[in-house]
Amino acid sequence: MSKETMEELRARLNSSSQYLQSNDMRVIEVREGYAKVEMIIDEQILNGHGFVHGGALFSLGDTAAGAASFATGRDSVTLSASINYIKPGIGGKLIAIAQEISRGRTTGVYEIFIFNDEETLLSRATFTMFFLDGDRHKNKK
Repeated sequence: MSKETMEELRARLNSSSQYLQSNDMRVIEVREGYAKVEMIIDEQILNGHGFVHGGALFSLGDTAAGAASFATGRDSVTLSASINYIKPGIGGKLIAIAQEISRGRTTGVYEIFIFNDEETLLSRATFTMFFLDGDRHKNKK
């Protein structure tokens, strides 16, 4: 994909997903096998202890892995994922960096690091993405 096409992908991801918009997530950078996604920390994503809810961290990681895998030029869905929560989520925003580890014919594996805006590592995750080839609607009835 060309740089212009990557910018188009970034714009499409940011404008087409109500989920991203309603959760204050934004794809900042995308290139083949890589993505950077940010999420604003507000009271809606905090747990009862005042830290970022683990589900919000997982969701941000999933979004980053998806963006990085889409940048290969193929649509994908999450096949499996594993996350480690390292430090409590505090700060003004979250930054997820997704990097491709491996890409095969049907799957891609992405490692995600999530930091806060003070560059503290909050979590590390691995996502396996399944590539959807051909007509993705052919199996729908």
